[in-house]
Amino acid sequence: MERMQKKAPKHLAQTENPPESAEKQKQPSDPGTELYFWAQALTFALVVLVCVNTWFFRLSGVRGTSMVPTFNSGDQIVMRVIDYDRPERGDIVVITSDYFPDEPLVKRIVALPGDTVDFNYDSGTLILNGEEQYEPYIKEPITVFGNQQFPYTVPEGSVFVMGDNRNGSTDSRWSEVGALPESHIIGKVVLRIWPITGFKSVS
Repeated sequence: MERMQKKAPKHLAQTENPPESAEKQKQPSDPGTELYFWAQALTFALVVLVCVNTWFFRLSGVRGTSMVPTFNSGDQIVMRVIDYDRPERGDIVVITSDYFPDEPLVKRIVALPGDTVDFNYDSGTLILNGEEQYEPYIKEPITVFGNQQFPYTVPEGSVFVMGDNRNGSTDSRWSEVGALPESHIIGKVVLRIWPITGFKSVS
């Protein structure tokens, strides 16, 4: 006795559709739509960049050789402009000075309010609060000491800054510049982004 062949239920058979043809699946995208989405993405990226650059970080350039060997003239750096209300010794900052009204300075903070700055004129080293400082980042021993009267005590609300190229930097050692108000600090340098071969974080 022959068995009867079972048929698939109608409701299942009706749900299966034949595959679309290759021509129908590979419809060309609309160039106008693609361009619109790219424009949106670019606009969004620019808005984010402007917001970050305005509220969180800023780009700045290094001019001159006063920070050699840490930075060279033409380097591009990134500084943090918010959440920096407690300067520390060793911080590299971008700061303004009335003596250089046309452009901000890139210098290292070496002394804080109440610190006493002096030098060992024989060894060419910095003395801070009576203790000789180890500064491996400077270009060479100090032979240029400026025209300030030392020992010098940093006033309240100010910082004493110097370039790492101590013999080629006009900074707080000169009375024309002096200790600079903390309110003149634009931001703390956190990154060097150019040249690309010198890309590094700045601690």
